[in-house]
Amino acid sequence: MVTSAYCQPQSVTSSVDFEFVATVNGAPISQGLLDLSLQGALSQGQKDTPELRKALKEELINRELIAQEASKLGLASQIDLTAHIAQLKQNLLLQAFLEDHFKKDPISDARIREEYERQRKLMGDGPSSQQYRISQIVLNNETDANDLLHRIQKGGLFGKLAQEYSSDSATKAQGGLVGWVFPSQVIAPVASVMITLSKGSVATAPIQTPNGWVILKLDDKRNFKVPAYDEAKAQIRQALVQQYLAEVLKGLRANAKIIQ
Repeated sequence: MVTSAYCQPQSVTSSVDFEFVATVNGAPISQGLLDLSLQGALSQGQKDTPELRKALKEELINRELIAQEASKLGLASQIDLTAHIAQLKQNLLLQAFLEDHFKKDPISDARIREEYERQRKLMGDGPSSQQYRISQIVLNNETDANDLLHRIQKGGLFGKLAQEYSSDSATKAQGGLVGWVFPSQVIAPVASVMITLSKGSVATAPIQTPNGWVILKLDDKRNFKVPAYDEAKAQIRQALVQQYLAEVLKGLRANAKIIQ
């Protein structure tokens, strides 16, 4: 139902194991590195077996052989290793931060169910609902909106005019494209007009909103089947993780000294 930019936190190894499981031309492969590979495989649904551990160890050996050969060819100089290591450190600490929080405050099934019901109501209480793909041009006053609407009615290209005249910075660059929405996701004056339009048509009059006068176009519409709870559960859990992270970042940024 809602996609997320962050995956659900997986377990992070907190200690370093210096036991070696193999050496490649004298370069050691640690037990800790094998454990990380195993952890990744298990998180993808594979079963912990001697065969899996052996395959993962062979893969690590192969990677080390390739890494050594790449170093001999001088390819390391073409990679900003410092930046890559810094990025990896950030990712691991982010993962550890999320894991620590959700160990203390797990996302319960009740919380996921509550969010599912909230989203289902936004989509419509039935098993399916209508979804609309819309574009808009926002003008600061009615006169300008009417003038631009007349140009569109005479054959002016909606997307080109949106890029040139719309005051909505979020959609201007995309030719006014808002994307797929449900009626409950847009303000009432726009929703009431949106649901009456036929595919490809433009509203016959500008719509007054708190942000300006909107020239509305319906690009497409489709039936949307509301997914069952079991289908949506994993995505909702990830969305709740993202929501928590966004709240934390809002507070951290408010108290941080950031110079750009």
